[in-house]
Amino acid sequence: MLLVEDDDNLRELFASELVGSGFMVLEATDGSTAIDKATRFTPHAIVLDLMLPGVDGFKVARRLSADDRTADAVIIAFTGLMSESMRGLALAAGCDAFMRKPVLPAALIGEVVRLLASRRAAADMTRVTSR
Repeated sequence: MLLVEDDDNLRELFASELVGSGFMVLEATDGSTAIDKATRFTPHAIVLDLMLPGVDGFKVARRLSADDRTADAVIIAFTGLMSESMRGLALAAGCDAFMRKPVLPAALIGEVVRLLASRRAAADMTRVTSR
């Protein structure tokens, strides 16, 4: 999993909780580093702050969704800015889910697990129907 958050305290909190739940976690504090790590390590899930310095989370999501190496990753956007237009922009950029900060670590972990299970089930169905 790749956790992209520029707030050190939040990133450390979420990383600790995710590791405690059994996830291997890579961390990035900006969009450029996120893109680099995602394309090098191809995580199954990306938790992505939308308001990042430099390359913002929307651009990161668009780039990773369009890249064959990372297109299958689940992307969960999270931000302190909440509006239906923001949600729509995040989903249009390639995010699979949208969560508003403050997010409880348990809620974030639950959403990651739910989306990964859903993605696996869809992949399993594709394999069964293609036989």
